[in-house]
Amino acid sequence: MSNINKQALRSKARSASAGEWIKESGDGWEAICSTNDQANGNFIIAHFEGPDARANREFAQAANPDTVLALLDELEAAEHTAAVDHEAACSLVEENEELKRKLEAAEKRIAELEAREVRLPPTFWYEHDDLPREIPVLSRRLVINALREAGVKIASGIGKEE
Repeated sequence: MSNINKQALRSKARSASAGEWIKESGDGWEAICSTNDQANGNFIIAHFEGPDARANREFAQAANPDTVLALLDELEAAEHTAAVDHEAACSLVEENEELKRKLEAAEKRIAELEAREVRLPPTFWYEHDDLPREIPVLSRRLVINALREAGVKIASGIGKEE
C-alpha cells in the first residue's frame, strides 16, 4: 500500500463513525451501529443480508475505524523500525568490510613475521666457581646484531654498550 493510500485510509477512518461499533440484527439481516457517534448514534452504519451476512458483519465490525487507525500506527512504527534496522545493517556491513581488510593485513603481517628467521650466534659455556655446573651463554652484542639484521626492533636502552 503506498503512503498516499495509507494517508487516504487514515483520513477515511478518522471521518468514519466513531466509537464502538455494535451488532444489530433482525430476521435475515445483520447490521453495525455506532453508540458514540453524535451524528449517527444508534443509526445503521452497515447492513448485511444473505448467507454470509453474519461473517461479513463480524469482519466489518472488527475492522472499525479505531482498529484501522491502530493498524496504520503499527505499520508506521514497523516501517520506521525497518528503516532504522536497515541503516544499522548497512553500517555493520561497511564496518565488517573494514574489519575484514584489517584482519587480512594483520594475517599477512603475522605470516611475514613468522616466516622471518633469526640466526642466533653460537653459544659458549660459562663456568663460575659459585655455580654447580656450566651455563650456556650467548653474546649479548652478537644477539642484538642478529636481531637487527633480521629487522627486529630493539627497545631503547637495550644493546647500548655500557
